[in-house]
Amino acid sequence: MRQIEISNYIYALIMLIVFGCSLATSQEFITNDEFNNAIAKDIVAVEFWAEWNSSNQFEALSKLKDCKTYRVDISSNMDTQIKYNVSAIPTVIVFENGTEQARFNANVMFKLEADKKLVQHSVDTLILNKFQ
Repeated sequence: MRQIEISNYIYALIMLIVFGCSLATSQEFITNDEFNNAIAKDIVAVEFWAEWNSSNQFEALSKLKDCKTYRVDISSNMDTQIKYNVSAIPTVIVFENGTEQARFNANVMFKLEADKKLVQHSVDTLILNKFQ
């Protein structure tokens, strides 16, 4: 009887770790209606994304520091995709107070050539410019 209780605790702990880690790394999606408010203040990095190309999503988006991060699903938010002239996905756009400051486009294979270091450098530059 004691062995069953311990295995139940171990199972529960494993499930907590697995689901807890996936929730911590999940990315918040925003819609057409939320977009303008989401990018209005501070520095925000937005990945334009689609389920059919999820294998090429920008995995490092949630790891960017000193900025808010969101994803826009272009299949259900085409108005925002058109407004920002996103022609290939993934595309990452860095905004500051609602104004586009940097853009990282996908190549012909629908893969983002920019890495976390390059996008983070754009965010860091915007922060440093505030102090000049």
